[in-house]
Amino acid sequence: MYRSIRFRLALWYTIVFAVTFIVISWAIYEYINRTLSDALDKSIQNEAKWISARLEKHAARGESDQAVKEDIFEHASFYPIKEYIEIWNYTGKIYYQSPNLKFEDTLASHANLSNGKFSLLTTIKTFRNHDIRLIIERSSRNIIYLAMPTESITSAVNQLLKILAWMGPIILLLAATVGALLAKQSFAKINQVIETAQRINADRLYDRIPEHSAKDEIGKIISTFNEMISRLEFSFKQLKQFSADASHELKTPLSVMRAQLETALDSKISIVEIRETIARCLDETLRMNSIIENLLLLAKGDVGQEIISKEPVDLRQLIVGMYEESVIIASQREISVTLDRLADATIIGDEQRLRQMFLNLIDNAVKYNHHQGSIHIGLSCLNGFARVTIADTGIGIPQSEIVRIFDRFYRVDKARSRELGGTGLGLSIAKLIVEAHSGTISVASTPDQGSEFTVFLPLA
Repeated sequence: MYRSIRFRLALWYTIVFAVTFIVISWAIYEYINRTLSDALDKSIQNEAKWISARLEKHAARGESDQAVKEDIFEHASFYPIKEYIEIWNYTGKIYYQSPNLKFEDTLASHANLSNGKFSLLTTIKTFRNHDIRLIIERSSRNIIYLAMPTESITSAVNQLLKILAWMGPIILLLAATVGALLAKQSFAKINQVIETAQRINADRLYDRIPEHSAKDEIGKIISTFNEMISRLEFSFKQLKQFSADASHELKTPLSVMRAQLETALDSKISIVEIRETIARCLDETLRMNSIIENLLLLAKGDVGQEIISKEPVDLRQLIVGMYEESVIIASQREISVTLDRLADATIIGDEQRLRQMFLNLIDNAVKYNHHQGSIHIGLSCLNGFARVTIADTGIGIPQSEIVRIFDRFYRVDKARSRELGGTGLGLSIAKLIVEAHSGTISVASTPDQGSEFTVFLPLA
């Protein structure tokens, strides 16, 4: 019994619950004790300041001492906490002493004995067999000794300790009972989980969870779920990645559109502003459409669907056509685009996808280039591969970031990427298309000097 998983689970549940209860109880005790102590100190300080202010008014107005003493007595009588008040003048005589004090047992004598030194606010433990909090306040003509008993704190805290002491065993007994019931209920369903997992069929199986050495219920769960997780891991992983990527990137344009549309609902907005709002919403819609199309393309690649057609493609002619488009794109930032020597190269692949891939690389070269920079495009043949290079004179990529630039939604300069309209999917799609053509893509870069992307595609 004591070696069973169910017993250990119930025991650990009880231990954790007990530790939690002790920690919470201690925190409550400390908080209440500190709060009440601070409140008492605040009350003492306020009372001392009131008496000091009353004495100052007495000196300024020339009132009789009897009137002042009556005010202090009346004020102390209505205060909810018992007070000990003693006022000395600088001649060494008692100016006022509350009725609950005796001349031979003064607060001043206890204050002088407190640790052998003067203290502004201290605790006296030898005053009439109970503790008091004492404050010493100086006015222009008097020294005020004011104290309050600490019973208001200790009684409440002691009562709390009694409550916790009674509740502790009851709560622990309840925790042990609930833990045992939960453990029993959980292990009663283990066989159902095993039977459900065994009904799942798939071809891709490999171990995911380390095997449990003990031949108990947990060992059966691990071995069974290893099979199930292996079959479902790939599909679930891609679905999760797709959902996370989509929600992450679609959240921003949706928020922008919502803000724009809420503004358009204002009755004071003009027709021109409405048209501008619609235009901005249309831009965000187009951006969302682009993101969705790219995500769908990546999702197809993840699950192994064919994303390219296979037909002969004249790579030289394709690059010349892209060059003409890139000149128009780059001219907006006064960036020059040049073609290096182009070799004749024919590959088997999808012309539209290849064009999309190269335009993504050229678009990045334009976005992250310096003003009036340059871009160089080259095509050569090497060891049965067509080698395409796209180099720029832009901001470059730090070496620590190069390994991640093909990750989805990863941006080296996030602020600049969003400002330029980037989604962080261009290089991921470029890599997907290159690998679909059985090729490779790599990058070499130096910060503030530029980057060069190199694509190898097998010749026909």
